[in-house]
Amino acid sequence: MDQLKKICNVKIWLIILAIIHTVVGVLAPLDPHSDTQLEITGVFLAISVYLLYTAFGTSGQEQARWATVLCGPIWVWFVVCGALELEGVGNNSWSLSTELIPPLVVWGMTALSGILHWNMDEEAAPAAEA
Repeated sequence: MDQLKKICNVKIWLIILAIIHTVVGVLAPLDPHSDTQLEITGVFLAISVYLLYTAFGTSGQEQARWATVLCGPIWVWFVVCGALELEGVGNNSWSLSTELIPPLVVWGMTALSGILHWNMDEEAAPAAEA
C-alpha cells in the first residue's frame, strides 16, 4: 500500500492533469470562430485553474480531498457519457472506446490519489506521537 501511495502523489497527478487538460482538452481543439467552442474553452480553462489552485494552493489532507471532489465526478461523467454514447459539440462523440482510456486514466489516477490520501493528516498524527 505504501508503494501505491508513492505512485499516487496527489500534487504530481494534479499538475499532470492540469497540463494535459489545458493543452489537449482545451487549446488543441480550440476553434476561435465558434462561439460555442469559446464558451466551452472558458469553462474548461476555469477547471484547469481549479486544478492548479489545488496543486499549489493547498496541501496535505485538504489537497487530497479537493483532488477527489474535483476529479472523481468528472471521471464518473466520462463513464456515463461513454455508456450513453452522447454526441458532443462539433465532431465529438462519446463511446466506450480506446479514445476514452487516456482521460479515464488521468482523471481516475488523480481521484484515486486523493482517495488514498483522504485521511493523511490523521494517519501521520499517531506516527508522530510514537
